[in-house]
Amino acid sequence: MKKVLLLSIATVLFQIAIQAQRPTTSGKPKTVAAPVDANAAATGDKQNIFPEAGFVGIGILTPGAPIEIKKAAGNTRNKNILLKLSNEWASGGQNEPSIMFSNGDVSNPKNLSYWTIGARVSGDEVLKTPQTFKISHKAGSDAIEKEFFSIDSYEGRVKIGDVNTQVDGYKLYVEQGILTEKVKVAVKNSKDWYDHVFNKDYQLMPLNVLDQYIKTHKHLPGIQTTEEVMKDGLDLGQMNALLLKKVEELTLYTIQLKKELDETKELIKKK
Repeated sequence: MKKVLLLSIATVLFQIAIQAQRPTTSGKPKTVAAPVDANAAATGDKQNIFPEAGFVGIGILTPGAPIEIKKAAGNTRNKNILLKLSNEWASGGQNEPSIMFSNGDVSNPKNLSYWTIGARVSGDEVLKTPQTFKISHKAGSDAIEKEFFSIDSYEGRVKIGDVNTQVDGYKLYVEQGILTEKVKVAVKNSKDWYDHVFNKDYQLMPLNVLDQYIKTHKHLPGIQTTEEVMKDGLDLGQMNALLLKKVEELTLYTIQLKKELDETKELIKKK
């Protein structure tokens, strides 16, 4: 009889405990504090807390943010990972976004998604947004945010500095310049280089014609004017090729003048 009574009391207490974990009649859940593993104590450090009102803690009972996750230090490969989201995909399929931040506007969505591509490119990771990705800063006294970095999601253009600058035809714009130890400019076509200046059929401009051109235009043929450079900028690859062309032409002029000088000397000797 005592065993039956004790069993009945235990059953009632168990049902009361279960009911405490369920939503209240108002639809709001009660505070739940749960150990993260079987060996954790009810009041230990490794606890999860999901309060009726307040901050949610995972691995901590006193969260300092709306959601705070805390874990002990480890020595495994993933020791610094606090949140991991994953799913499964079948052969020929593709993973859905592992994590997405959305403004909730269906007509004008502005989302930032982190994808893990599965079947198509195994292991590739992609940060995706349908809008231009921007990084901005707003100081307390600023009226508006100052955008200083952007990636155009449609054209792939990258802007650093004044992101409102138009850079049509270019993939990268950097305000105030770039400091680097090395720049390598690729040449797509052999016609973009000027070794053909030394071909026998190359038409070298006569010096008297060149002299008249310089007097009229105040710059060498084929070289941009100051106004054009101020307006359109300077193409380093093109300018280096043009400078090479002028050096090669100058070499031909020098050889030509040397031959004329030698011929003149021979004529003088004969006299």
